[in-house]
Amino acid sequence: MPRKARLVVPGAIHHIMSRGIEGRAIFRSDADRASFLSLLERGISRSGHLLYAWALMENHYHLVLRASEQPLGIFMRSLNGQYAQFFRKNAGSRGYLFQDRYKSIVTQDQDYVEQLVRYVHLNPLRAGVCASIKALDTYPWCGHATILGNHIRAFQNTTDVLARFGGSRAAAVKNYSRFIEAGIGAKDELVETVRAANKEAESIHHTGCWVIGNRDFVKKSVERDRSRRIGLAAHAKQGVSLDDIATKVAAHFGLAAGDLSRRGRHDVRSTARKAVAHIARQDYGVPVVDIARFFGIRPPSVSEMLREGAAAAAGIT
Repeated sequence: MPRKARLVVPGAIHHIMSRGIEGRAIFRSDADRASFLSLLERGISRSGHLLYAWALMENHYHLVLRASEQPLGIFMRSLNGQYAQFFRKNAGSRGYLFQDRYKSIVTQDQDYVEQLVRYVHLNPLRAGVCASIKALDTYPWCGHATILGNHIRAFQNTTDVLARFGGSRAAAVKNYSRFIEAGIGAKDELVETVRAANKEAESIHHTGCWVIGNRDFVKKSVERDRSRRIGLAAHAKQGVSLDDIATKVAAHFGLAAGDLSRRGRHDVRSTARKAVAHIARQDYGVPVVDIARFFGIRPPSVSEMLREGAAAAAGIT
């Protein structure tokens, strides 16, 4: 049965869960886990997503991240695809490793994020992998120990998480620890919703993607996703390519289109490149990854260009 397109909201918090097919183990050893984290680090670096929480379980894993402009599907296909290839090669197995597509929940950034981080980081304790909170504090395959400073994981954004718990690092870590411990054995509506979403089988009626938040947030999330999807196809429908946009912008700045393929620092060429990125993304919905490929740069660099793109594109018609 065909599946609906997945809801994706750039800038919003997403809880992601991916499970092994038929509940089979996807991590057999610490070497497997280390390889997965290496791929995760590479994917986070290239995509510009901000990772707040994660946990590797035997037959599934959890991520909590703030999505960048790069579609989550690209990030997840690369992560799961490369890891599955590694797993099959080392296990001497064939066939699928992951069950269905990954599950995704778009979450409002008001109180819910802290609860999601707690839910994910308590997974090893709830499952009995860690016998106590003290053991969880140093457990290497979960982001909890990283937030406490007991492990260093460059790909995990601990700064933004701790900022939610206190002004100084010492106070934030203390308050975070108390918050985590208060969640042991607790049940709340958000946790039950997350569990229901993670168990749901995908079909045309159930897409594996939920939204958590108030009515206004849910409505805006759906509208933003719809606008994004319409925009993604706009440039194709109108027959407009990145070359066309670059040529138009270059002429406006008195440059040759070929000049925009070279980077510039605080000069007219740099301004023109930002204008191309802005027009391509905002007016025609060209994916960030395509803009990055056009300029020969990484997606996070495009995100930086877009911050100043509106001013650069002012006056171009």
